[in-house]
Amino acid sequence: MTTTQDGELQTRFETIPFGVRRSFQQVNSTINFEVKRHKKNMLTSFGVVVLFYILSLLINVIGERRGVESPATAGAYMASYLDMIFGLFILIIAVMYGGSMIALDYEKQTGNLIFPKITKGRLFVGRLIARYLLAALSVTSYYILVAVTALIKYHTLPVEALASFAWALLYMLAVLSMVIFFSSFLKKTSTTIVISLVMIFIVFNLTSSILVIAGIEIEPLFILTYYSNIISQSFSMPTERFFEGPLTPNPDGPSGFQWITPSATGAAVGMIIYAAVLLIAAYFLFRRRQQK
Repeated sequence: MTTTQDGELQTRFETIPFGVRRSFQQVNSTINFEVKRHKKNMLTSFGVVVLFYILSLLINVIGERRGVESPATAGAYMASYLDMIFGLFILIIAVMYGGSMIALDYEKQTGNLIFPKITKGRLFVGRLIARYLLAALSVTSYYILVAVTALIKYHTLPVEALASFAWALLYMLAVLSMVIFFSSFLKKTSTTIVISLVMIFIVFNLTSSILVIAGIEIEPLFILTYYSNIISQSFSMPTERFFEGPLTPNPDGPSGFQWITPSATGAAVGMIIYAAVLLIAAYFLFRRRQQK
């Protein structure tokens, strides 16, 4: 960029109202600070990426050596890396970056030093952007490893991988928003992490099981973990997104009704609403929260 172009950009920037410029500068500074602050977490999260990739790779390799046929397509092969354990991977990354976003200021009593220098709104936005970008980087790293493995094995990559990647990023935002919501009113980071784990592994999963056992046909769009299904199912969306089957070996016994995956429209709208509601609630709780 030339000196003239630099001068033009500076002139345009100076025409922006001071309050807007101040907000932009503080948000940008917060993002840069948060990225530097989480260098150790970045290394840890990359270690989590490698660990989950190796575990998934071992499952596939051991299965093939024991006579399990490899998936017929690269898409099905990539989907095998994104089934059960990928939801756990998303949750670990989300609590790593979201658990301390707000609660830490009150746990360590650092708010008295921070809040007079920057508004809570600007701090919230800057932290959210930085932490989501770091979380998204972890998801991207995992997809790159899986894509390279599939490319080596099948010499091709399915275009559906891009859709799956986009769903994974959106689901990460929704889960991160839930963790941030808990962080906005809980006293400790550790409590935030525990509550988040309980919600995902106990509350949501048990609710899903109850719906199946009760034979309720309503699509569980209110259950956050349900949206994770589209990440792997998007490689080959089923014609029927639900099925009804017996709950016991007796074919004449009671049957359960289970949904396989949300539709593309349902997943997009549902996760956006989930993230928006939780983040707005977290923001207002943060604004009203006071230091001891």
